[in-house]
Amino acid sequence: MKHLTRYLGTMIIVVVFLITLDLGLMLVVNFATKGNRFTISAEHVSQSISQKDGDYILEKEMQEKMDDINAFLLIIGQDGELNWEYHRPEDVPTKYSLCDVASFSKWYLKDYPVYTWIRDNEILVIGFPKNSLWKYTVEYQLDTLNAMLMAIPYIIIGNILIIVILPLWLTKRWQKRKERQRTEWIAGVSHDIRTPLSIVLGHAKKGGIIEKQCLRIRDLVGNLNTENKLEAGTGKWDEKELKLASLVREIVCDYMNLNQEQYTFDFSMDESIENASIVADETLMRRMIDNLINNAIRHNESGCEIVVSIKSCTKDKVMLCIADNGSGVTEDTLKKLNGRLEHDYLPEHGLGIRVVKQIAKKYRYKVKFRNREEKGLACDILLHAKPE
Repeated sequence: MKHLTRYLGTMIIVVVFLITLDLGLMLVVNFATKGNRFTISAEHVSQSISQKDGDYILEKEMQEKMDDINAFLLIIGQDGELNWEYHRPEDVPTKYSLCDVASFSKWYLKDYPVYTWIRDNEILVIGFPKNSLWKYTVEYQLDTLNAMLMAIPYIIIGNILIIVILPLWLTKRWQKRKERQRTEWIAGVSHDIRTPLSIVLGHAKKGGIIEKQCLRIRDLVGNLNTENKLEAGTGKWDEKELKLASLVREIVCDYMNLNQEQYTFDFSMDESIENASIVADETLMRRMIDNLINNAIRHNESGCEIVVSIKSCTKDKVMLCIADNGSGVTEDTLKKLNGRLEHDYLPEHGLGIRVVKQIAKKYRYKVKFRNREEKGLACDILLHAKPE
């Protein structure tokens, strides 16, 4: 319900914002392109024309407005002849029939958009330049208009239902997908747990092997729990400033103290970033580094050297690299490891690598896997760090 409420609220806010934005843009375009030519009324123009001794006189102020918008004026008498003209274009006639007047009073006069006004027994014609106005008569039957007005409430209700139902439908699909993913996770974990449990049962008298496999089960369960919290966004993480070198050095020392003779560890770092710190949850950082080291151990059972290094990159970034000199991976596997974080389970690498990528995504770290030129696999993680 929390996700659904947030989704619905976001959808409503987006719809209102888009409607407001669209209306605002339409108003801006309207006022930006309106100009003076659309604000002059035919009645106002007619009132600015006077007669004296049979001659027509156009007020100077109106002349300036007409000149500014390249408009022209005609006064047509009852006989269809021009009684007066102002800046008449050459292709505009000087005599008109009733049919001509009936036509241009609604549409155009020789492709010039015009408006008309009756003054005494004459017709005033105000013409604008070609392609300056879109002028057509829009008509609706009253029954059609009334039907449209009656349909408006139903249209509004339909839109509201779409706004409500669409998020519900999408949320339901999301829930089904999440359930399918969870099923895949459980199936993958069950597959991984089955092997160590079989070994434990087969070597009940060998305490060292049992301990190793139990630790593996513990890591699997821990990864599943961490993965679930990161994916669902329900984890409570204690993000604080951590000394990166101290944290990594401590993790490496813990592995060295396990007395696994077939694995050797080496740690190195640039002295200039000895006191560099990161802001993160210590549990998540430990989980990320543990998973990468365990990945190297798991896929090199005959033993290997694991090298952990920290190098300075830029003023606010450092590179954490965890590499081994083991068997490496195929190009196809490498492509999957560096690919987009998908919901599919990786049987070759369990949940460990997936959790690594999720933690990196949470803190906006860049993760890249590569086969080393000499031998083995390396993982480079570019972290955001604060200098000393």
